[in-house]
Amino acid sequence: MSERTRAISALWRLDSELQRAESLIASLTSQLGDQVKVKAADLAIRRAQEGVARAKSAQKDAEFALAQLETRIKEHTTLLWSGRGSPRDLEALRVELERESVRRTSLEELALGAMEVTARAERDAARVEANVAKALADLKSGNATRVAERTDALARRAETSQQRATLVASMDPTDVAAYDRIRARIGDGVPVAELSGARCEGCRTDLPSGFVQRVRREAAPLSCPSCGRLLHATA
Repeated sequence: MSERTRAISALWRLDSELQRAESLIASLTSQLGDQVKVKAADLAIRRAQEGVARAKSAQKDAEFALAQLETRIKEHTTLLWSGRGSPRDLEALRVELERESVRRTSLEELALGAMEVTARAERDAARVEANVAKALADLKSGNATRVAERTDALARRAETSQQRATLVASMDPTDVAAYDRIRARIGDGVPVAELSGARCEGCRTDLPSGFVQRVRREAAPLSCPSCGRLLHATA
């Protein structure tokens, strides 16, 4: 199985996990009742998690920019101390180093501030989640088990969503587009099928041997000519 096909299969596994989590959350929410308060709790948690994600992204960007600048300063310092080059070039390099040093101070402050924002966002998110858990438990004291199961399901959904976003970012965009298009078109919403021997397990059709070899050999995922699902061969 090619890496691109393996990624398609992994994407479908994550989407299947998301579907199960969504179904469980919906079922438990219905059992708990009081939809308005439950939805408000969900919104509070989601907003807190989004705040953490934004803060971490800003921190990562600041740290990356600082690391790049540190590398340039090191390279320029080494070149300056080597004395290689004309006096004019060395003077220009010295001036550039002074500018980079000033910018480094600014970026260090920015990175430190981003770290503080991230830490604060994480504390706020933890407090929101604790308050929501307590509120839901108080709302339905007899449903403590369902509240715990629902909290776990929400956490799994958030983790799986993050894994999906990371995977999609690493995939060929044309593969993702084909996957989404087929998933929307197929009646059961299952966009991939296993190739077992020469048979598509999605529609139970035996495929020509030449096409089967192409599925096993080519890097790009191929669709079943009968049902249109993307095929993956496990062996």
